Amino acid sequence: MGTKREIAPAVVDVINSAKEGVALDVFAGMCSVGEALAPHRQVWTNDVQVFAYEVATAVFTDCDLPLSRLRISDLHFEKYQLHKEQISRAFSMSLAAESNLLACEDFEDFKACYTMFKEKLGLEKANCVYGPYSLFTQLYADTYFGLSQAIEIDSIVAAIEEIGGIGGTTSDHRRWLRISLGRAMLRTANSTGHFAQFLKPKLGSFRTFLRQRRRAMWAEWLNSSDEMEPAGTSDWRKANKSFNKDCLELLPALTTSDERPSVIYADPPYTDDQYSRYYHLLETLMLYDYPEVDGAGVYRNSRFRTSFSVKSQAASALDAMVAAVSTTGADLVLSYPTNGLIYETGQDPLTIMKRHFRSVERCYAISHDHSTFGASKGSAKSAVTEQIFLGRA
Repeated sequence: MGTKREIAPAVVDVINSAKEGVALDVFAGMCSVGEALAPHRQVWTNDVQVFAYEVATAVFTDCDLPLSRLRISDLHFEKYQLHKEQISRAFSMSLAAESNLLACEDFEDFKACYTMFKEKLGLEKANCVYGPYSLFTQLYADTYFGLSQAIEIDSIVAAIEEIGGIGGTTSDHRRWLRISLGRAMLRTANSTGHFAQFLKPKLGSFRTFLRQRRRAMWAEWLNSSDEMEPAGTSDWRKANKSFNKDCLELLPALTTSDERPSVIYADPPYTDDQYSRYYHLLETLMLYDYPEVDGAGVYRNSRFRTSFSVKSQAASALDAMVAAVSTTGADLVLSYPTNGLIYETGQDPLTIMKRHFRSVERCYAISHDHSTFGASKGSAKSAVTEQIFLGRA
């Protein structure tokens, strides 16, 4: 989501024209740029979102490789099945109604079965005494996921933690397992590819709704685990670092560190969308903290909000970030599109960077289609010109 894979080669080209040494990506996201740099430079990453931080930690710093799907199944299935059976007993009527719902082919039958399912689920949720590892069943059943899928998510998390608790897996293994589950959740969710809001079934979409809810989370988890792999060699990863901070907190702290990056890449948010609303379920998966939730998207009340996505604050936030990078002594590579918020305030990145760096140039202007996160404001894709700037310290 929000990937910059299309422009990663150009970003790497600019980074490689800057100082040699460690490259820090302060808005690492899903690691497109870091993966393109690996293993030719040491890579440091930072992201304020916990899920993105865990992905970067796994890809760039973990020593233990992901487990094979066979090993995962051998280790976890018994615990998974036991927990699934325990929680399913409290929802026997709802699960039976959901089974009938998933067998529907006609929309009128679907509507009747869905009404029955919701009634049963409401009754059983009201009377359920929840045990540990029931977060998704409690908060998200019949939203982004079906009831059976939510129970499976909780049961997989329970198995991961219980096997880890008896020494069956390392912390690196468990990180990969949670990331695999996050990928499985994205693939099975009843949404347009993110977690800003779940879809309500209609005549034209109920078959898609059913197709997504019929997908088994256990199988999707194992499938996702097959795709997990770190970057570089174990020795190369040992020298990397990952951070989980607001960039405006991390960068000033680096000025007093004995070890600093030589070049810093920044790809700050540039629209008025708070990106945390697209990722909130992945945060909840990693934290598993039973958050207070609200809104149509069942958002975490504590989700992060950035000043880069507030029009009145965006230019000052960018100026503060650029100034903080300059105090580290690193070169700055910045990507920012021509439709970004700061242009609406009459300012631009080139002018801001010239305040703090001895030499600044615009190296690339690349036209490409950027995702609008499921057409929340019109079309699903928006043509933008992505600019890449280089500031030399």
